[in-house]
Amino acid sequence: MHHLQGLNPPQAEAVRTLEGPLLVLAGAGTGKTRVVTCRIAEIVARGTRPQAVCAVTFTNKAAKEMRERALKMLRRSEDDAPTVCTFHSLGVRLLREFGPKIGVPRGFAIADDADQGEILADALRDHGVGRDQCRPKDARWKVSGWKNGGLSPDDVLERANDPLAEKLAWAYRRYEEELERRNLVDFDDLILKPLRLLEARPEVAEELHGRFRYLLVDEYQDTNEVQYRLVRLIAGPRRNVCVVGDDDQSIYGWRGAEPDRILAFARDFPGAKTVVLDQNYRSTGAILDAANKVIGNNRARKEKRLWSALGAGDPIALYVAADDKDEMDEVGRVVNRLIRATGVAPQDVAILFRANSQCRPLEQTLRARQIPYRVVGTRSFFDRREVRDLLAYARLAANPKDDGAWIRVANTPARGIGKSSVDKLKQRAGETRRPLRTAAVELRAEFAPKAQEGFANLESALVALVDDAARGGVAAALAALVDRIQYRDHVRMDTTDALELTARLGAVDDLVSVARDFEAKASDRGLDAFLESLALREDDRYDSDRERAEVSLLTMHAAKGLEFPHVYIVGCEEGIIPHKNSVAEPGDDEDDAPVDRADRGLEEERRLFYVALTRARKKLYLSYAAKRVKWGKELTPTRSRFLDEIGDGFEIVDATSDTPASKEFGKGMFADMMARFGKKAEEGR
Repeated sequence: MHHLQGLNPPQAEAVRTLEGPLLVLAGAGTGKTRVVTCRIAEIVARGTRPQAVCAVTFTNKAAKEMRERALKMLRRSEDDAPTVCTFHSLGVRLLREFGPKIGVPRGFAIADDADQGEILADALRDHGVGRDQCRPKDARWKVSGWKNGGLSPDDVLERANDPLAEKLAWAYRRYEEELERRNLVDFDDLILKPLRLLEARPEVAEELHGRFRYLLVDEYQDTNEVQYRLVRLIAGPRRNVCVVGDDDQSIYGWRGAEPDRILAFARDFPGAKTVVLDQNYRSTGAILDAANKVIGNNRARKEKRLWSALGAGDPIALYVAADDKDEMDEVGRVVNRLIRATGVAPQDVAILFRANSQCRPLEQTLRARQIPYRVVGTRSFFDRREVRDLLAYARLAANPKDDGAWIRVANTPARGIGKSSVDKLKQRAGETRRPLRTAAVELRAEFAPKAQEGFANLESALVALVDDAARGGVAAALAALVDRIQYRDHVRMDTTDALELTARLGAVDDLVSVARDFEAKASDRGLDAFLESLALREDDRYDSDRERAEVSLLTMHAAKGLEFPHVYIVGCEEGIIPHKNSVAEPGDDEDDAPVDRADRGLEEERRLFYVALTRARKKLYLSYAAKRVKWGKELTPTRSRFLDEIGDGFEIVDATSDTPASKEFGKGMFADMMARFGKKAEEGR
């Protein structure tokens, strides 16, 4: 029973309560991951097979941590382990096994953002929707919202109340038809289609009820309508479902998540027990006191108050900057002092901001002081052009119906297949209802000799890729593909800047390394499995396995789930946090009163600020500017109402006041000057 040691009373109660529905209301930093993994160990210790336990969460990082902890507690191998995965990974498993029962072939591939954008662009154009009416990117968000709400094209068409809405509904239907034709499902389908499966085929639901005796759901407040319905169907009549979450950390309303999921749990599962975890093991008392004061102003929440045994700690520092430039200078001074004067490791410092537009000046101020940093949540490695090119080859080799991949690689590198040949092939493929790859082989004789040769060379490369992967593995097959199509020469001809060339060629080698890492860890090392693992990757917000000596710059949304000893939150002003758009939430029902929409938007912004505050472990810094230049105009912002909700207790430095600065502030300015100019002075001697 070693897994019960060290648990506080509420944690132990949550771990030992196994039968029936249970809501674990876990505040920030209260040890929810430990509770989930200890609960799995307790279930197995009482005689249940590990395979009868299913735990789902939202990110690969969280699932990996949970799985590793559970295996360590259980002293089991991967072959004798509970199912611990993300919602989307669970959806893939269900569709691979049962998908044909609702017309989803087991060999489906997962569409990426580029696939969706290309298909939707064609669908919008076919239905007369111009870019001025709806961009493909916006249409993708609309389709995702519809799917997260469980709406089919027919549902959307029935609700359409104007000509544009009707056209968008038809474009949605065209999009779905094209996905099916290409043997693709999109990311939202990985939840929606399993839901449709369990609704349409009760025998599958019954099989899952027998397979999974216990269901655990992490971050329950982040579930959308479809995920929520899927949970209820998998839970079944046994109702041994435990959900863990915190309505105060529900910050993904734009994805369809609702804090009401937690508030309504007892209604949806009559007789449910609630256990509140409120002892925080992360932050000092001063930080938690501020967070409690802020979130206490939300009306729609479960009452709880976080507390800590770590002591009061340092007071929260608040800097009132003369203007936005002064605010950035103060950020630089604080971070510089932490790292160079007090010896704090750069990776122990994070700077949080509400909007991406705030990032660039922060980068500039850190660069000016030669402080190493990284921006978390920026463009993924997998969005690089050369990586997308090579993965398109792999996708087309695995799924011959992937027309989007064929178009991308047809003349990359150049092989004599020009635009006119591609257009002609698309027309003939449409007439004969063939995928482009099949049409390029079967209708080759209709094209000019140069295009025929190009078609043949492309097909040869794809066939060789499949054969090489089957014989020697994915990494070796990708390396051979790069050589076979002379991709490095293509990159060299396409790049004039030496640094860019080095980065692009490095990305090619890195992709092969990614495949090699995959082969070292995966049980199924095939090409299909490799592509699926990449499609299911989370947005690589933070790689805790490769800690680097760099300050982290990240949005408040991206900071959820992370913690740092020292956190600096900039731009604490009305219009920034809370965001100016928080009073108008897209997708609200028209009969909702404007004040209700404003309240819901404001409450989510307050939850976001609460999440930002509770990322800090030891010291929290806040700042706002008395003046700010935006679009060439000088503005006079109002400090955030959330600061007023915290009240007093700040350690304030006001650059707009004539009051002499504190001795500590003066020391910081001197240390910053020495760091910025001292080295140059020394070199000049």
